[in-house]
Amino acid sequence: MNIKQGGFCMSFLKQWSLLRVLLLSTLLLGQVSLVAAEDVVLSAVDFNALSGDNLQLSLEMTGNVTKPKVFHTDNPARIVLDFDGVKSGLKQKKNVINAGGVNSFVAVESGDRLRVVINLLKLVAYDVKLSGNRVIVTLNSSGKMARDSHKKLTEKTLTQFASLIPEQAINKIDFRRGAKAEGRLLIYLSNPNTVVNTQEKSGKIELSFLNTTLATAYAKKMDVLDFATPVSMIEAKQVGSRVKVVITPTNVDYAYSSFQTDGVLTLEVRPISTAEEEEKRRNKFPYTGERLSLNFQDIEIRSVLQILADFTDLNILASDSVTGNLTLRLNDVPWDQALDFVMKSKGLSKRQAGNVILVAPTAEIRKLEEEEIESQKVAKRLEPLKTEYIQINYAKAENFRNILLGNSSSSSISDDGCTVSAGTSSRGGSGGSSSSNNNNNSSSNRGSEDDNFSLLSHRGTAIVDSRTNTLIVKDTAKSLEEIRKMIMKLDRQVRQVLIEARIVIAEEGFAQDLGVKFGAAYTGGDIGIAGTTSKSSEDVLGPFISSLAASNPYGALGMTLSDGANYILNLEITALQDDRKAEFVSNPRVLTSDRCKATIEQGEEIPFQTTSQDGTTTIFKKAQILLDVTPQITPSGSVIMELKITKDSRGEQTPDGLAINKRELNTSVRVEDGETVVLGGVYEGDSIDIVNSVPWFSDLPVIGWMFRKTIQNDSKRELLIFITPKIMKDSMRMR
Repeated sequence: MNIKQGGFCMSFLKQWSLLRVLLLSTLLLGQVSLVAAEDVVLSAVDFNALSGDNLQLSLEMTGNVTKPKVFHTDNPARIVLDFDGVKSGLKQKKNVINAGGVNSFVAVESGDRLRVVINLLKLVAYDVKLSGNRVIVTLNSSGKMARDSHKKLTEKTLTQFASLIPEQAINKIDFRRGAKAEGRLLIYLSNPNTVVNTQEKSGKIELSFLNTTLATAYAKKMDVLDFATPVSMIEAKQVGSRVKVVITPTNVDYAYSSFQTDGVLTLEVRPISTAEEEEKRRNKFPYTGERLSLNFQDIEIRSVLQILADFTDLNILASDSVTGNLTLRLNDVPWDQALDFVMKSKGLSKRQAGNVILVAPTAEIRKLEEEEIESQKVAKRLEPLKTEYIQINYAKAENFRNILLGNSSSSSISDDGCTVSAGTSSRGGSGGSSSSNNNNNSSSNRGSEDDNFSLLSHRGTAIVDSRTNTLIVKDTAKSLEEIRKMIMKLDRQVRQVLIEARIVIAEEGFAQDLGVKFGAAYTGGDIGIAGTTSKSSEDVLGPFISSLAASNPYGALGMTLSDGANYILNLEITALQDDRKAEFVSNPRVLTSDRCKATIEQGEEIPFQTTSQDGTTTIFKKAQILLDVTPQITPSGSVIMELKITKDSRGEQTPDGLAINKRELNTSVRVEDGETVVLGGVYEGDSIDIVNSVPWFSDLPVIGWMFRKTIQNDSKRELLIFITPKIMKDSMRMR
């Protein structure tokens, strides 16, 4: 019994021991599996201020972790730590510190990765190390930033380089304005090989001269704003062994260039033209968001959108159709550029309203927009109509009515470019005129609702009261608002132009006629040799040898060369001389509005008789002064004019009637306000020399002049046309 009992006891003890081992093994395996099932969690972040304005961040984990991947960005200044297999146990993602040059830190979880972003005020030296279940980040604010160290190194290099060159000097500093409003800074150097460093800092242009001295008289600030150039201030100062010249531009966009010749350094700052501004705008980087860095492998696109939403504090709504994974590595890029490329890679589009962004496939966005447009059309058709009475001040209400209709059949500009002509769809009445646009006649007058260019809606109407120049519009509230804006912009007082023309006709003439009348006469009987009888011996008969006297002479000299027996030898010298100077000035003037045609004319109508099978008919032709002009005021203050100027006058009498002298000018010209320009001129000159003589006798020596007649005629005519436009100034008086 004892043996059996002892054996039983031994068997029981072995079984109990084995059971205990199994229980302990099961417990240990359960704990191990529990630890394996739980991930490491970032439980807390503590920070301690160290001496020298340094800071130490301590990231406490629930278990041991490997050293994270660390990188930084310069702009904005950030330090980024990526932990694999770590979750975030913090209550909020963004936490503010505001100590030791640290603004805040953000803990963002994505998949099996945790990213901790430390936002800095400026980039400083840092160190990351592991200590058990803690990750310690030490920020050395007193250390050198990369940019600061580079700056110090550059200044040190420049100082060493400056010591190797001979000492230079600036003798004079001058500033001038160029022909195209550019500012020119002239710096006169003692040595043409002076070393200068030109750079742009904080919107200012800085010139640095190495190992150079500046005359005391020019070490000052110069205000050059009155020169009307892109430069407002120039400051020159001595800084150690260097001279700094700082140019402060105005707020306008500018471009600058510098060149050195003959010991004069010229820096030219010029305003950017409109074409250059447009080119600069086109080439401008389109993304302006805050920069970030993303580095993920096979991450869901919805998680990327969540990270961007947390980073930008925007509300991003992702459609259920947004699915898929992607791999991205973006370093220091604007967040809106990152979002744009992420959407493009998956065929997505976005629509933003305020701080809410909807992200969905492009087809889905397009469908939503089409549905929204259809709903707006339905709401527009059901929107109640309102009536508004709009007083037109400076224009005709009919013109605005035609503009509201918006189609070519009822709205057109007249030939003179001044008024809008009435359309075919208008209907007039005794009290005014009206034009309606409703569902019944819209198809014939304006076309479909989608194709017309009218400011009126499909149900809108416009009526004009000509007596009070009032426009009566009945339409929806939105259309009425657009119409009010249009009328407020267009119903303005139009500037006026006074056009003065001077038509000058100058004439100058010189005529000289010198002749001789030479003959003989018989005085003894009744029969004259020249065929003329005389009853008295005192009569002098007509010329016998030659008659080359001047026509209608102003003076004559007669003499008897020989008187003997019954014969007399006579000589008469005749002379004529005309000097003529004349000037005819016409000065038509006309006042008209901008872009409105004006005409002024003065003259006479000359009757002419024409004979045909119907009998004799009298017609009239105009001989007049005419000024026909259409001015256009440009934004720069000059005036462009389409001109027609005529100066007709009576001419000579011809067998067929009276001739008309025509003078006409047609041109287009641009003239500055108040300036006078010569539009054109015609110069004519005639020179006539005529010698009438008796053959053979005119060639005789000594007495040959008695058988000649000399005619000399010189005439000059000149036509000049001057034009002067003057823009009238509007004077507003309070009454």
